[in-house]
Amino acid sequence: MPLSRMFAIALISASLALLAISHFRYGLAAQSGLLLSILPLLFAGLLLGRHGLWITAGAYLIVLVLGSWTDLQQGTAVPTLHDAIANLLQPVMGCAIVGLILDRLILKSDINRQRTHELVQLCRQLEVEIREKEQSQAQLTHSQRMDSLGKLAGNAAHDFNNVLSVILGYASQRDTPFSSEAANEQLDRIVAATRRGKQMTDKLLTLARIDPPLRETFDANASLRDLLPMIRSMLGRRVEVATELGGERAWVHMDYMEFEAGVLNIVKNAADAMPEGGGFRIASERVGEEVHLRFEDTGHGMPADVAERVFEPFFTTKPPSKGSGIGLAMVYRTIAESGGRVEVRSDPGHGTGFLLRLPLREFPQYDDTRL
Repeated sequence: MPLSRMFAIALISASLALLAISHFRYGLAAQSGLLLSILPLLFAGLLLGRHGLWITAGAYLIVLVLGSWTDLQQGTAVPTLHDAIANLLQPVMGCAIVGLILDRLILKSDINRQRTHELVQLCRQLEVEIREKEQSQAQLTHSQRMDSLGKLAGNAAHDFNNVLSVILGYASQRDTPFSSEAANEQLDRIVAATRRGKQMTDKLLTLARIDPPLRETFDANASLRDLLPMIRSMLGRRVEVATELGGERAWVHMDYMEFEAGVLNIVKNAADAMPEGGGFRIASERVGEEVHLRFEDTGHGMPADVAERVFEPFFTTKPPSKGSGIGLAMVYRTIAESGGRVEVRSDPGHGTGFLLRLPLREFPQYDDTRL
């Protein structure tokens, strides 16, 4: 038991003992007043709680009865039993009222103290859960990054290994006699394979954002016209390419190499969707303060659930040897970072269409603009 509680019990017990002696010797009628007699109740309620309050109240009731009995024995101030009961009723009622008031106050204080304790425990529990959640989130993010890096490294290693095999195959024939024409052809193939490997590393650098983009203002229509020979070569002879490029300058501000890589990624996906041939349409127009670039193919199309995820990094429905899920994710990021949007429309059996919406820029005033 705490020392303070023992001291309170001793103090209240002494007070009750003094009151008992006074009531036994002089009687109830001779007491000075109610306030002094209820002080033990106040101390008991404040220091000992509800249980101690009612024990003290019971003891004080015994003291009152003792004082009333003394009055009857002495027969001076209270000559009859009726007068003794009437004289006893006032301090008993006062004791009861004070006891009830203190009991309600202590009960309310105990409830508030319990609620405060529960809130403190709840706050501590929430803090622990928040820390655990933050740790779990950090672990999940780290796991996702490692998983993405693993997928990226696996796809890059697979594709780049093929490129190196081609280069190694051509280079290993250096001991074979060649005519100048055959040697030039072999060198052209090595150069083509090396360029393909460079395109792969550029794509990886773009996705990982190792190098900052070099933004410039250029005409999207002129860029698309420059890319047409490469687009036709990628699609092959079985695909008919139609162009509807606007007559006005379509000034956009972004990384020129990223723009070209994004267009070629869309073209590559269109070529994969039309293995037996078909049609591919490129259109551009200025709509208000935007430049709209449309790329539509007549391939096999995509269901709605696939179209919703088509811009997710590493998401692909192609076999591992044909797709890595990087290309369209790069297109989406490039256009978004340039202040534009990418929309996709696709229906199974009815082809796919991509709409690139880029902010229209003003006519450039510096020398390195591509016209």
